[in-house]
Amino acid sequence: MKFILLALSLLLASCSTHQKSRLAATGVGIAVGAAVGAATAPKDERPELHAMYWGGIIGAVTAIAANYYFQEERDLELLRLENEKMKAQLDFFQNGPATLLKDTTGTADKKYFQNGKARIKLYKIDQWVDDGPNKKYHRDQMIEILPLEKNQ
Repeated sequence: MKFILLALSLLLASCSTHQKSRLAATGVGIAVGAAVGAATAPKDERPELHAMYWGGIIGAVTAIAANYYFQEERDLELLRLENEKMKAQLDFFQNGPATLLKDTTGTADKKYFQNGKARIKLYKIDQWVDDGPNKKYHRDQMIEILPLEKNQ
């Protein structure tokens, strides 16, 4: 019974993803521990003392498990690195070496462009892109499809 309630408290703690949820998981651990302690107290002892004892132990174990399992620093570092990579890619496309080859209007998909026409720009670019640790591929053209402005 004790182990089932402990597993239940750890399962409830597994959905916590930020500090408020960690505190909630700790509170659930304390409540589960108190229930275990009160339910398993011998008849000749006070059940509230056992409830406090088990509540403290299971609450502390739940808090430690939640803090160990949810390492925000690691997640934040991964998000920061991904953000820097995306900024670098955006900067390259916005400010990188691109030569306009063709600027024309033409038909476009009506689900994206209401009137079925768009401004199409074809650029010549020179870019090597990583595709895993052992592959690179070369991009040599980029197309930009823009909606026509009202006066065009």
